[in-house]
Amino acid sequence: MNKKLQQQIIQAKDIDQKARFNCKPGKLTMKNYMVYLVDLVNNDLIKHVIKKHVYPTQKMISKKGMQAFWLLVQHQDNDVELQKQCLKQCDFELKNKAFLMDRVLINQGKKQIYGTQFIGEIRDKKNVDKRRAKMGLEPLRDYLAQRKKQSK
Repeated sequence: MNKKLQQQIIQAKDIDQKARFNCKPGKLTMKNYMVYLVDLVNNDLIKHVIKKHVYPTQKMISKKGMQAFWLLVQHQDNDVELQKQCLKQCDFELKNKAFLMDRVLINQGKKQIYGTQFIGEIRDKKNVDKRRAKMGLEPLRDYLAQRKKQSK
């Protein structure tokens, strides 16, 4: 395992989360610009990691490291091609693949499959819970209720 790479990725994830926690959605503030800048820096980091080490795996950076790497990729909305390549090449957990797949679809103006994003429509909503279960996700109704509690 590459402990140094794992620590670098986890540190980048921690900075990402601090920037987002302080952000006020929909407002142009200095804190919101910081999120944009953090995403730009992380884009370079992700590409550097891939170029130097290939696409990371859990064996390379651990489960915790892959969780952090996934979060960095998830926030690369200005680089959908990078998101798509990581979705294909990285061994993310199934639930994280579902989140990233929906994010990529939304970023391409398409309907999401698993209902993980709070914008956009869901394709074949009648069967969404079956698809969610295959990816290790709770039923959509429970997910939405949980997110509603968290936002209060």
